[in-house]
Amino acid sequence: MKRRNNRDVKETYFEGQHLSLSDLKEEEIENGYLYKNNIPAYPESVKFRVQKVSHVTGKQGLRGIFRNSGFRQPSELVASDQRHFLWWDLSVTSDDISSAEERFLTSLFPRRSAAQIQNQSPILNQFTSSKAFQKDSSYGNFRFTFSFKELLWHYGKQFCGDQSPVLRVYETVLYRREVLYKVLVHPHDINLYDHYPRLPDQEDGVCGYDGAMWWRCQAPSETYKLKLEVNKLNRSVYVSPHREEYYVWDHVCVAFHMEPGWVLHVDQNKLLKSVNACETSKPCLLRAPETPLSLNEAERVLAHLKASMR
Repeated sequence: MKRRNNRDVKETYFEGQHLSLSDLKEEEIENGYLYKNNIPAYPESVKFRVQKVSHVTGKQGLRGIFRNSGFRQPSELVASDQRHFLWWDLSVTSDDISSAEERFLTSLFPRRSAAQIQNQSPILNQFTSSKAFQKDSSYGNFRFTFSFKELLWHYGKQFCGDQSPVLRVYETVLYRREVLYKVLVHPHDINLYDHYPRLPDQEDGVCGYDGAMWWRCQAPSETYKLKLEVNKLNRSVYVSPHREEYYVWDHVCVAFHMEPGWVLHVDQNKLLKSVNACETSKPCLLRAPETPLSLNEAERVLAHLKASMR
């Protein structure tokens, strides 16, 4: 199905499903990048286990979060007739990448010797170059990062009567060069989403939750300049140069259901520890009247705010 989102961007979306790239290709969607067959070999379906999530905002959003001691829907979105969500992205660390690479190599070569393991050079960090792995953001200069488990605890305590919230498979959304998997979080007594499947906790599917978010990344780069080479004899992998090719990239975000007026409260000291400045990447998706800042400007704003709260 097709629609325009609240930023007036065209989307192809599939409700209640997390469709893999191969599943999407069977849908016969009009998308030239999805069907490219000249993409060099790369690490596919690499399983990441991610403990943290992040929320990025602009200068006014930063001040609003500290003023409210927590996170809420922007007033201009609350006024709309759309469902109200608080959005978080998976925050993939260098340790997450290293662990994912080890799982990937073990799946390729279950019986590597100690010497083969020691002699293997890291390769996955050369492919994890999409926006899913970058420190900058299209959504602003101020990134709040929390343990996903801790965030679920805060949400459950405040909105779910101390029960664990429900996690569901919400949507797959396809853009021109981006595949987005949406995970939904909501209280048990909100029945709007009963027709969406529960998010799996086992190994089945694109992503799930078992105390950490796991995600099978199928396209870790937007641009491929390297080719993955597999040496079965030596049980090792390496990379070789390749002509530049553009492709789709995939990522996961988490949508917390928020009623108008709800604020997901977090202690001010935890807010201070969780926030850092980052650069704004293109395309800039800040909502007016927010404007992007340079990294130096953002760091000064954040330093001033922290000093004012001591």
